[in-house]
Amino acid sequence: MRGQSLRIVSVGIAALGGSFGAAAQAPASVTAGELVVEPPTLISLGFEWHVEGDADRDAAVAVAYRKRGSAGEWRDSLPLLRVQNERTYYVETLYYTAPNMFAGSVFELDENTEYEVRFTLSDPDGVTGEAQRIVNVRTRAEPQPFSAGNTYHVYPFGYDGPKQEPAFTGLLAAYYKNALGGDWSRAAPPRVQPGDTLLVHAGVYKDFDRFSYSHEIRTQYGTCCGTPWDGTFYLTQDGTAEKPIAIKAAGDGEVIFDGDGNNVLFNVMGADYTYFEGIMFRNTNLAIEAGQKNIAGTVGLTVKRSKFDQVGVAVHSDWSGSKNFYIADNIMNGRNDPTYLIGWFNIWPWNQVEGQQEKQRMKSYYAVSIYGSGHVVAYNRVTNFHDGIDHATYGMPDDWPNTPRDRMPVSNDFYGNDVSNMHDNCFETDGGMHNMRVFRNRCFNAA
Repeated sequence: MRGQSLRIVSVGIAALGGSFGAAAQAPASVTAGELVVEPPTLISLGFEWHVEGDADRDAAVAVAYRKRGSAGEWRDSLPLLRVQNERTYYVETLYYTAPNMFAGSVFELDENTEYEVRFTLSDPDGVTGEAQRIVNVRTRAEPQPFSAGNTYHVYPFGYDGPKQEPAFTGLLAAYYKNALGGDWSRAAPPRVQPGDTLLVHAGVYKDFDRFSYSHEIRTQYGTCCGTPWDGTFYLTQDGTAEKPIAIKAAGDGEVIFDGDGNNVLFNVMGADYTYFEGIMFRNTNLAIEAGQKNIAGTVGLTVKRSKFDQVGVAVHSDWSGSKNFYIADNIMNGRNDPTYLIGWFNIWPWNQVEGQQEKQRMKSYYAVSIYGSGHVVAYNRVTNFHDGIDHATYGMPDDWPNTPRDRMPVSNDFYGNDVSNMHDNCFETDGGMHNMRVFRNRCFNAA
């Protein structure tokens, strides 16, 4: 963890100082408490079973599952993991003590399918309360555009060929009722509604002139172009899980959004259930900003079959309310030179190579860093970043130990990703609580 060790201390009954007396009086038998179903992903389900007692930690929870309505035999899953009083402390930032509970996941399920999951609590010293419980949970479906919404066709500036109607020049002219620039860049209300699709036709989209405010573009298209001088596309309209607002390549050639070296290309912090597919995000420090801690963020972001090239960060959110992202089948290429090893510290012998300091500078931080619950990051090709795919190093969960359930960082999946040329971590799950699932990935050429 960033140059210093994260201390994880397993605390026994006698190791908590002032709590020793209470711990010593805890019964050896176990009392069943609340069983929590965490947000499902496409192929995994996460659970927490809180208990009391079991001071000798010899209780166990067996897990079995089957498709609901199949009347088939139960299939065994991994047992839940026993958790109690493990402590994490890090430089006055993390001071977390795990509660008395079990946690665990069922893996490799079918998408959009309802399952019965059975839990059986046992303890040689005895069980008080309901020892066996069965819950019904449905896995999520892969997000898709809504087929019955409005379709708007988007063309790049300078395009003079045939157009499909309704047609708009520039993305924000279709997204909003006007794509006014300058002082008017925030004035127009949204045109798009939940379920609408913006089909973006081939071309390079750089809907701004950050340095000269082009009068030629203003003359041709009116006050232009919806992006202020920073060149950020601010999207603010909410979709829904069933009816996302889709920004999708039309299929007639490559669609490129070029940030011209700006800081943020797309800001979707105010737009739930935004859906991107088939887009190239290029030449920007942060391609998609989806959330900032203690400020604002989005839920239900989808990014599929897209490319990120020459970016500092592909997708970021460390807002605790973020949930149910689906980031899959993308190519993410950072700006770091793959022929140079860059560690977190300025260390020998690499810092002694004359004339190579510029080449060894870190130019891309992480491909994906997100916080929250129910996220899926799968089947992405990631190269030339400092970190690959991270669950954000957030600090303590909000208002812990009274964290609202929808602000707990739990039940996230990183699988099927191919990550290479990383300076630090291919995957990092700092900041997560329960059921952080990292499986079936390949990681190589990592410092």
